[in-house]
Amino acid sequence: MTPQEAIKYITECGLNIEQPLHDAVLECTVNALEKQIPEKPIPADEQNIRYSMNFICPACRKHFSGTGIADYCYHCGQALDWSDTE
Repeated sequence: MTPQEAIKYITECGLNIEQPLHDAVLECTVNALEKQIPEKPIPADEQNIRYSMNFICPACRKHFSGTGIADYCYHCGQALDWSDTE
């Protein structure tokens, strides 16, 4: 099962859970699954590190440097898609 399929199942399967704790658990689960879906990093407007590119995480909007160094954001854990990145 892919993260997209799991999110669809959790949000659309008609779970009728009334308790706030269960709602919080489901929200946390969906957020964690969404972070597993790779997103392209955003090139930062300001490039101030020599010999390295600066990027912005598409999820948490925090800055990091280096192209293709990590498969995830150092700050929030968002999976990153480096395809088509120069």
